[in-house]
Amino acid sequence: MSERIIPDGNPDAHPISGLEEFQAHLAELENDPSVPFNLKLLDDIELQLTESNIPPLLPTVLPPLTQILKSTTQDPSPLLSLTIKLLSPLTFTRTLTIADPPSILTALNSPLSGANLLALAIIHKAAKAPTEAALLSTLPDVVEALIRRWLESPDVGVGERAAKVLGDLLESDCETIRPAEGVNGASSYDFNGLSTTRRRIPGHGRLWRVIFTQRPFLELIKTLCSPETAHPPTRPRHQTSLSQGRLLRLLTRLATLDIRAINTAHHQALFPLSTTAIAPSDQGILQWAALEMLSGSDDILMHLNLIDFFETFVSVMRVSRLTPEENAIVKKLVKVATEGDGQLKEALRGLPNRTVEEEAEPLRAYISDLLD
Repeated sequence: MSERIIPDGNPDAHPISGLEEFQAHLAELENDPSVPFNLKLLDDIELQLTESNIPPLLPTVLPPLTQILKSTTQDPSPLLSLTIKLLSPLTFTRTLTIADPPSILTALNSPLSGANLLALAIIHKAAKAPTEAALLSTLPDVVEALIRRWLESPDVGVGERAAKVLGDLLESDCETIRPAEGVNGASSYDFNGLSTTRRRIPGHGRLWRVIFTQRPFLELIKTLCSPETAHPPTRPRHQTSLSQGRLLRLLTRLATLDIRAINTAHHQALFPLSTTAIAPSDQGILQWAALEMLSGSDDILMHLNLIDFFETFVSVMRVSRLTPEENAIVKKLVKVATEGDGQLKEALRGLPNRTVEEEAEPLRAYISDLLD
């Protein structure tokens, strides 16, 4: 740990009641991971933390907390919350001087959810500013591990948190600024848990280019979301289904940010489609996930997930200020998807009946234009 990042401060200016007992408890947990967490003590300490008294604590408290999170088999939530509070005054750049990339990789690759969540909390700091997201793009091993944890984790909480972190990072890094129109002209909206708000600062697009133009990253996503058919499966089918669902949910959010980036085929042979209705140059990860990824699957649940994807996709695209070119991407994708799927077409036509009253008629007109 580097002392240079700890600003000068007087630890007695804002004394923390129970600090010695807390430090003794951390030492006990380090020596014996089976010792139950003292939840009241942890909660009392967290409530007393301030920007003034946190910096002097970091050199002595953060290392044992990090170690315990990497080894505990208990619910890590109390310790994780406390650790995140301790890290709150620090930027991603400064946090890297405490938790270097190899340490983050170790935590991301750990089988323990506590270690995963700690690493995700640190990486999430890079979403606070475009410059920090750009810094993360220079750590391809960390980006790769983040993608793997997002798509591979059997822990639903870890998978959802990784999706949130990755989505926020890409939103911060996005070069385009296109606020959502929202219902009744609002600058933000929430549909099925997908929230989008106005961004005021454009990003640098470096993380987007790493993930969506570099072949190794695209191949990784495709591999983790493709069922093994030619060889004996190396992953359980249900895990592939989890990965596919996670990809569809994130693509919906990314489409509101820059649909062209996930539509363009940077490596045309990577995401081929069985349909000829979409030009090879437009056969990107969005088209593959929406039209090909589940092709031939008789998994009823996954088909319902696909319908849910298109319902959310159409709803958020309607309230996004798309260019004519972007609208053409949406229309082509929806028309091709519904041509051979009567259940999907019926679900989309009935969607306005299941939305808020003020959105129903505009959505009905939009869907009619897409399908007709």
